[in-house]
Amino acid sequence: MSLKEKTTYINKLKVRYSEVDRQNIVYNSHYLTYYDISLSEMLDSLFDQEEYIKETNNEFHTVAAQLNFKNPARLNDEVNVFTAIKKIGNSSITFTQEIYRDGSDELINEAEIIWVNTNQDEMKPTSIPEDLKNKFSKYLLD
Repeated sequence: MSLKEKTTYINKLKVRYSEVDRQNIVYNSHYLTYYDISLSEMLDSLFDQEEYIKETNNEFHTVAAQLNFKNPARLNDEVNVFTAIKKIGNSSITFTQEIYRDGSDELINEAEIIWVNTNQDEMKPTSIPEDLKNKFSKYLLD
């Protein structure tokens, strides 16, 4: 079952000239940028990230990213990035994301990305606060 059929955060993006190769196809590394933009905006919808960093001296670091390329996105395509949370651990969050061409069921790319809550002084994983876990649960898959 696709993320389109579940409760997810949806972000619409347009493919720009600087993101494509000579065939007008999105260069593979830009999909990570699309996912990062969508993750960041999803978090902004849940809490103030800057305030969290100031108050706790913790920040989320990407520790793993796996992408599967299904179909190409092309110059000027409008795409929708669907983002949900697959798992909330003690110090980590596993996100699942899918990109579809706007107005279509054509899957362009899918990803699983893992973030770890990290203390910035020690650069070591630290527990995600319960109130933050509760906020994340809005997009947690069943």
